[in-house]
Amino acid sequence: MPESPGWQFAVEIHPANWHFPPGKTWIAGWLWAGEQRFATDLRAWLDGRPILGLHGLPKPTQDLQFLHHPGPPYSGFVLLLEPHAGARELRLEVRDPSGHWSEFFRTAITVDAGAAAAPDQGDLASRLPGLVPELLRLQTQRPNQALAALADEVVSAALSEPLNSLPNPPFYGALEEPRETGWLRYGRLSLTGWVAHRTEKIRHLTALADAVQESTLLHGLPRADIGEVFADLPGRERSQFVGHVDLPANQSAPALLKVFAELESGEKHLVFAQRFTPRVIAGAEVPLPALSRRTFARTVWALHQAARRHHLPFGRLSVALDGMRGAWRNYQAEAPARPRRHGPEQLPPETTASAGPLRVLLATHNLNFEGAPWFIFELARFLTQQPGVTVRVVAPQDGPMRAVFTAAGMPVEILNVSKALSAASPADFAEALTVVGKGIDWSAVDLLIANTMVSFWAVHLAKAARKPSVLYVHESSPIRRFFAPLLPPALFPVVEDAFRSATRVVFTADASRAVFDYLGDRGNFRLLPSWVDVARIDAFVAAHDPAALRRKHGLDPEAVIFVNIGSVCERKGQHIFVRAIELLKEELRVTYPGRKIQFVMVGAREGTYLDALRQEVTLHGLDQAVFIPETGEIFDFYRLADVFVCTSFEESFPRVLLESAAFRLPIISTNVNGIPEMLASDEAWLIPPGDRYQLGEAMKQALAAHLAGDTRRADRARAAVVRRYHVDSSLPLHAALLQDAAATRR
Repeated sequence: MPESPGWQFAVEIHPANWHFPPGKTWIAGWLWAGEQRFATDLRAWLDGRPILGLHGLPKPTQDLQFLHHPGPPYSGFVLLLEPHAGARELRLEVRDPSGHWSEFFRTAITVDAGAAAAPDQGDLASRLPGLVPELLRLQTQRPNQALAALADEVVSAALSEPLNSLPNPPFYGALEEPRETGWLRYGRLSLTGWVAHRTEKIRHLTALADAVQESTLLHGLPRADIGEVFADLPGRERSQFVGHVDLPANQSAPALLKVFAELESGEKHLVFAQRFTPRVIAGAEVPLPALSRRTFARTVWALHQAARRHHLPFGRLSVALDGMRGAWRNYQAEAPARPRRHGPEQLPPETTASAGPLRVLLATHNLNFEGAPWFIFELARFLTQQPGVTVRVVAPQDGPMRAVFTAAGMPVEILNVSKALSAASPADFAEALTVVGKGIDWSAVDLLIANTMVSFWAVHLAKAARKPSVLYVHESSPIRRFFAPLLPPALFPVVEDAFRSATRVVFTADASRAVFDYLGDRGNFRLLPSWVDVARIDAFVAAHDPAALRRKHGLDPEAVIFVNIGSVCERKGQHIFVRAIELLKEELRVTYPGRKIQFVMVGAREGTYLDALRQEVTLHGLDQAVFIPETGEIFDFYRLADVFVCTSFEESFPRVLLESAAFRLPIISTNVNGIPEMLASDEAWLIPPGDRYQLGEAMKQALAAHLAGDTRRADRARAAVVRRYHVDSSLPLHAALLQDAAATRR
């Protein structure tokens, strides 16, 4: 009997009388519970053996019946089963979006006496290094669920036999990424491979990693090597495909990727199905719980008990002990430190007042119109307004901020540090950096300020010149993960040493400081509040009309405008914003007939990511989505907006939220890193990163509040920001800390 009501299903293909012959047998059918309660996974149990199936396959008759359009979500499923000798029962289970598994079908079976014995499932001992971190993270993700139930989920997933699928003739091809492991960057999985059809042209190639969001892949790219194996295959020269799919925030592991090919005849075929284990290399990841021997012991014991319930042998004690030691070492290396709240630095009055002549060399990672360069520009401008303070700027990359610094009286020089950043060893790094340092007049420097963790090299320059330095850290990603695509691994310790060598390391978010706490043993870390220039914003509001600004930038003066401000890149999550617009498109049209709504993304920079977003917008007919290039006129977009949206996967303490709050905008934001320190849940709509469903729901609520004239969240956010981060109280603290750091080596 079904455990959970509401699922409609039929098992249409199965052996007669449920008697299985030796070998493998296909089971197929359809399953449906509604557009909002679709299947996220499917498995069969043959007595105690779990076998994963392929769900969410096109089933034209049922899909049209339930959806009145072809889908997704799709309702078809298949399983490939090989019951072992003596198996007596088959159960089918479905997983819903909440992560809950429900049994929907059960039957007695018989198996031919010539069937093979049940396969060896291994033992618990050899699996512990992988299972322990999985269960630890699941406890963080679902703290209200019983540990035993979570352990059962982890063990059953580990025992599950996957079903993958490769092209069958007349299709030919290979899925090259992902394989057993899928690498995720900011919630997105990259796909590469090739596929061709013997007799027909492939019109579209699409992929899904969940039930409803189908991504179009770029197919038909040149591929030169296929002819070496398939010399007579039509279309082989342009059979390459690339693309991305979004992975849901609550995706189970192993995850299932499906790739479909639509032919010119209109037929849609599954060409690849691949089970893989997601691994995050950039972006939000479910953290391990704080380091605790008790938590570790409870986790291991829960796995032991779950293994017994699943009839999984324990294995050799020596192997188990080695596995537990390895799991504990990994837990120690990756677990966050126990939460410690660091209050903002309170400098004594005499230190705050001790301003004096100060010659500053400011090193910033780039000169783009981005939050970090604007942050350090405002600090530098404040410093130059103090008696006797001068600022010079160096950067490894030129950009439009150069003119901003120069116009404010701060000369800018571009330094070439590429050889140092590509060095194969710390010694080579130091040698290359020495050449850079010789081009700087250190006799005219009292203090070096390095802006962002990417400017770690500047701290080493100051150290070699025996000058004090202050490192401003705006990142919230661990060093080794952040720099993996940027630096040779041999330089990771060099980055860590910059944190220890800097006279002061300044954070504006306690959450960011916690990431690097293990490097703060010299007592040089400081937490200081960021700032927002409220008076300047209020003056701008008084002087500018929103409708006029909309006309200036080609936007509809009558529309409700959602604005997403930030460099258009994976970390900022504009792909999730676009996905939410897709989800809302039809609902908003029906709910607000005739109401114009625009979604504006400010900060577009040319590249493959922007190309992919444009392709998605065009494919789904999202005419109301607009891209605006990076600009120095950011205040225009706060003023013309009705709702502000931040979709970032990682942020330390984003100035865009401070500014949007000061502009009295209702705010929707991901609740990552330092953002919950900045805004409370009654001051903004706070949502998990990468979750387009919760983002869409928050956007609907914010839109309804705006149209109803409800400004309570925006008013509270403005009051909180003015109270805690006013420029007149924050900037003097930063100036005093810099003076104090400079005085340490005078």
